[in-house]
Amino acid sequence: MIVVIGSASIVLGDAGGRSAAAGRAIDVARGATDGGSAVQLVGKVGDDPAGDALLLALADAGIGHVAVLRDPSRATPVAAPGGTEIEPLLPDDVDDVAGEPGEREPVPAPGQATHLEPAPTIDAGDLDLALHYLPDHRVVVVAEALEPGAMLVAVADCSYVGAELVIILEPSGRRPELPLEATVFEAPAADPDGIFGRTIGRFAAALDQGISGPVALAQATAGAGWQPTTA
Repeated sequence: MIVVIGSASIVLGDAGGRSAAAGRAIDVARGATDGGSAVQLVGKVGDDPAGDALLLALADAGIGHVAVLRDPSRATPVAAPGGTEIEPLLPDDVDDVAGEPGEREPVPAPGQATHLEPAPTIDAGDLDLALHYLPDHRVVVVAEALEPGAMLVAVADCSYVGAELVIILEPSGRRPELPLEATVFEAPAADPDGIFGRTIGRFAAALDQGISGPVALAQATAGAGWQPTTA
């Protein structure tokens, strides 16, 4: 089993359509499930209608969420179809998010709306509890920057259970001290189609299935349609 640590947002569906989970952690999780592995997401969502819709979207995508915590002090990020985060949903909007008939104010066009509050984040205590709840994992993917204490928890967990640790660093971001045995990737500045995230997910799935790192990476990149170049 693969554990993916990271936050997610909910992308509103068209009228009468289903909503979907989005974000780098979700791209990684989808790539891992496409690669044939079971996945559990570790993160936080708000205790709000958008959070309810996000958990339903994770279930629809086959992504486990037993270790996703609810944070009543933060709102679940909501994104327009173009990917721009917008304000949290109100309780009267829940039917629309879940894909049921209903009425709500029009969604602002991408580029015109802004997210109003910080997204829920996972801290060291949350992560320690979640990983203890998921004892049978073989790979842990840190899909976003964590606070130092939370990163130490992920490193210690992988050392204790013998799991592979895969870390995605932010582009041109701070480089924390990491164990030599960790596999580290730098995220691109933009990944609008989620190809990078899904490739890392396929890589994690190959590791989960006992394939060595270099072969796992070759399989993952080939599965994403990447072709090697020659001089």
